[in-house]
Amino acid sequence: MPDWYATALAVGVVPALAAIGVLAAVACAVRGDWRTGVGLGLDLWLAAGLLTLATVDTWIPVATVIVIVVVRQVATRVIDRSARLRA
Repeated sequence: MPDWYATALAVGVVPALAAIGVLAAVACAVRGDWRTGVGLGLDLWLAAGLLTLATVDTWIPVATVIVIVVVRQVATRVIDRSARLRA
């Protein structure tokens, strides 16, 4: 894999996805739909984590992505459960 690709992911794409995820979560929260914002932010965080897997040779980033997936699944289930309890 070319070095420029790894640099572009690490310096540009991954931080941009993280920033867009935070902005989307805040924008949805301001509109009153924070559940959608949290889900969208977690999806973009997951996309950034998956992109980092293309440039690594160790198991640490793989474990990081597994943690991201687990956090996303738990958060989504908790949000869905709290929404059902309110309805």
